[in-house]
Amino acid sequence: MNLAQGDIKSQLIKIAVPAGIGMMFHTFYNITDTFYAGLIGSEAIAAMAITFPVFFILLALAIGFSQGTTALISNFIGANDKKSACEIYIQSLIYSTIFSIFVGIIIFNTSESIFKYFGAEDTFLDKAIDYISVIAIGSPFMILSLVVNAMLNAIGDTKKNRNVMVFGFFLNIGLNPLLCFGFLFIPSLGIGGIALSTVIVQIIASTYLFFHVIKTDILKHFSITMIKFDFRYLNIFIAQSLPTSVSYLMIAFGFFVITKFVTSYGPSAAAAFGIACRIEELILLPTIGLNTALLSIVGQSYGAEAFNRIRKAYMKAVGIGLTMMAGGFLVLIFLGEFLSSLFTKDLEVIFISKNYLFIFAFSTFFFVIIHMSGSIFQGIKKPLYTTFYAFFRLGLLPIIVLYSIENYLDLGISGIWFGILGINVLASIIIFAHLRRILFLIEKKSKI
Repeated sequence: MNLAQGDIKSQLIKIAVPAGIGMMFHTFYNITDTFYAGLIGSEAIAAMAITFPVFFILLALAIGFSQGTTALISNFIGANDKKSACEIYIQSLIYSTIFSIFVGIIIFNTSESIFKYFGAEDTFLDKAIDYISVIAIGSPFMILSLVVNAMLNAIGDTKKNRNVMVFGFFLNIGLNPLLCFGFLFIPSLGIGGIALSTVIVQIIASTYLFFHVIKTDILKHFSITMIKFDFRYLNIFIAQSLPTSVSYLMIAFGFFVITKFVTSYGPSAAAAFGIACRIEELILLPTIGLNTALLSIVGQSYGAEAFNRIRKAYMKAVGIGLTMMAGGFLVLIFLGEFLSSLFTKDLEVIFISKNYLFIFAFSTFFFVIIHMSGSIFQGIKKPLYTTFYAFFRLGLLPIIVLYSIENYLDLGISGIWFGILGINVLASIIIFAHLRRILFLIEKKSKI
C-alpha cells in the first residue's frame, strides 16, 4: 500500500482497526494465562508476577526491534528503494535472532539469582524458574514474531497480525489446560505449560506472518547474498531500535516508581492501583492500533519527502484519538466503580480504584498526544527524543512530583493520582510544542 499519498483519514482507520483488534485479543491472551495460573494455585500467579520484570525486557526488545524495523522499511519504501527495504528487513531478522539468543542465554542463567534477590524461595522459586526457563529458550520466537510482522506493518497490512492474534488466543485456550494438567501421553507441566503454550503460539505466528511476507512485492528483490551479517546496516538498526526499547523499559521503571509511592498508603491502595492499571490498559488499547497506522504512514511519507503529509497525518491521528478517548473518558467517569468491582469485592479497594479512574479519565486525552508523538519521532528517524521524554515523564517527574506531594501536601492517596495527571499534562504540552517545532523545521528545510 502506498501510504505516501491518498486520503490520510481512511488509511489511518484501515490500518488501525485491525491492529487494535489484534491488541485486544493479545490482552485477552494474557488474561487467559492468568486464569489458568490461578487454577494451578496462588504460587503460580505470584511466580508469573515476579517474572514480569524479566519478561518485560524481552517484550521491550521485541517492540523496539519491530518498530525500528518498520520505520526503516517504510522510509525505503517511501523513497521507492525496495531493494534496500528488503535488505534492511533481512538484516533486521538476523540481528534480532542473534540478540534474542544472547538475551535468552543471559535470562536463563541469571533468573534464579534475580528471583532470590526479590525473596522467592522453595516451590515459589521453582515455579518462577520453570516459567522463565521455557520463555528464555523460546526467546528468539518471542522477538521474531514481532520483527517478522514489521514488513507487513510497513506496507500498511495489519490484518494478518490480527488474524494470527485471534487464532493464537483460541489456540492458547486449548493448549494451556492440555500442557498445564496433561492428557493421555502428554505430561503435566504446571506453570511451565503456560510458558510452552506461549512459545508454541509465537512459533506458529512467526511462520504464518513470514509466509505472507514472502508474497509481498518487497521480497521479490531478495537474493541469497543478503543472508549474511552486514555491518552497513547494524548501526542504523541499533540507532533506530534501541531507543524505543529503552523507552518501553522506562514504562516498567515508571510503574515501579509510582507503585513505591502508592504502597506507602497501604495494601488496599496498592491493590486498587493494580486493578485500575488493568482497566486503564483496556481503555487505551485503541490508541495502540492508531500508533501502528501513524508510524507506517509517517515512515513512508518521510522516505518520499512528503513532509507536509507528516504534519497532516499527525493532526488527523490526534483528532481520531481524542474522539475515541472521549468514549473512554465517559466510561471511566461513570463506570469506574462497576469496572473495579469486577476484579474485587473489597469496598475500600473499589473506592480507591474508582477515584483513580475518575482522575485518570482526564489523562486519556493527553496520552493520545504522547503516544502519537512517539510514532512521529520514530518515523522521522529521531527515536532518541522518545527515549528522552520517556525518561522525563516516567523517571524524573514522578520522583520529583510525587515525592513533593507526599511530603509537603496533605492530600492523601488522591494527591498521588492528581500528581500523575499533572505529569501527563505537562509532558504532553512540552512534547506537542517540541514536535510541532521539529515538523515546522523539516517542512521549511524541504522548501529551501
